[in-house]
Amino acid sequence: MIVKGAVLIPKIPDTVGDVLDEETIRKVSLIFNRQVNLIDVQHSLQTIGSILESYICDEETTFKGNVYPKGTWFVSVDVTDQEIQQALRDGEYTGFSILAAPYKSVEDMRRKGVN
Repeated sequence: MIVKGAVLIPKIPDTVGDVLDEETIRKVSLIFNRQVNLIDVQHSLQTIGSILESYICDEETTFKGNVYPKGTWFVSVDVTDQEIQQALRDGEYTGFSILAAPYKSVEDMRRKGVN
């Protein structure tokens, strides 16, 4: 099963209230794509699929009836875990999240060797 959606949207608070700008989202997506590249459920660190696409929109984009601003990070994921596929069909999961790292900034991540 392939699912696609926005991961981070510039200037829109995420579920914990963090607001990121376009440049920070780009940096975070590059770190994720280069080093993490893990798809799991509820930050369990148990792989349930793989990333097929990961990109930043270069212009305003409409997806599934919603308008997303330039700089939105999208991913497409091939979910291979059968239980998670069913949970997605049942509407149990409705979005993507990134695991918060214990760093104050992208620059702090670089200093710690994460980039």
